[in-house]
Amino acid sequence: IFALCANVVIPPEYIELMQYTGLKDKYGKEIYESDIVIAYNEDCNTICDGAIVWDKWECGFSIKGAEPTFIGWYPELEVIGNIYENPELLD
Repeated sequence: IFALCANVVIPPEYIELMQYTGLKDKYGKEIYESDIVIAYNEDCNTICDGAIVWDKWECGFSIKGAEPTFIGWYPELEVIGNIYENPELLD
């Protein structure tokens, strides 16, 4: 299977599919695996930031390196990029 993008054929080994988490950020943007997010508490203070990953131990999506990790624990999330287009955001 090949993907067609702007009249260019791209082999599937060069395509990275990102799984939708089923959640949206505070602006209504869908949150996908590999997105980089900022997590806020109820008072709109930044708690942590990081990339969204599938966590087999939590059986759900998590923020890599955050505590708690499970994204459902945070009242608000904001997508600021993804690991492919904005790797500098993880520094």
